[in-house]
Amino acid sequence: MLRSLFLLIFPAALGLNTNSPAIKNTHHWQEVTDTIAPRRDTIGIEEVIIKREVLTPEEQFKRDSSEYRIIYLHGDNKNMIEAINIFPPVIVININKIYNHFSTSGKRARSMQKVLKDRFESDKVNQTWYPLTQQLAKLDGQQLEDFRRYYQPSYDWWVVAEEYEQLDYLFKRLRNYGDSASYIREYLALPIKEMPSFYDRK
Repeated sequence: MLRSLFLLIFPAALGLNTNSPAIKNTHHWQEVTDTIAPRRDTIGIEEVIIKREVLTPEEQFKRDSSEYRIIYLHGDNKNMIEAINIFPPVIVININKIYNHFSTSGKRARSMQKVLKDRFESDKVNQTWYPLTQQLAKLDGQQLEDFRRYYQPSYDWWVVAEEYEQLDYLFKRLRNYGDSASYIREYLALPIKEMPSFYDRK
């Protein structure tokens, strides 16, 4: 009885609020904690505009040739015989070029050279083929992409053709495409065999 009375009088004497949730009853103290939601800091990200460098087919081919110059070194098999002397009979041959001609690495290097050359020729054709089809083909989306790929003219003919010949080629292929669109889509959807890497020795 005295203990209960003391617990009631002592907080009041100290100026404490006996109705505080920290004092639930006269026999037990209960810890009260406040939950404060943490403030989420935000970090502003500035907008970054990336401008891609647009190269001409000639500039791109020059850059590729410089970047992959090793394939021209390993694939070089030109002028294997450097000199011939009749008297006294002497033939001077380049051993490195003989090796490049017959070795697997040399053959693969020349295959990679052809890939770069084909890419240049394709880019050179598309430099005028794409704008022409965009303007006159009256196709869009997947159909326009399929038409461009399937009927892309050969480099050797396209670069020397007159403008009227190029237009005639385009309109004839457009008439053919109308009857073959579904077949062309299926054909272009077939997987393309990838060219092995120059460093692939398997």
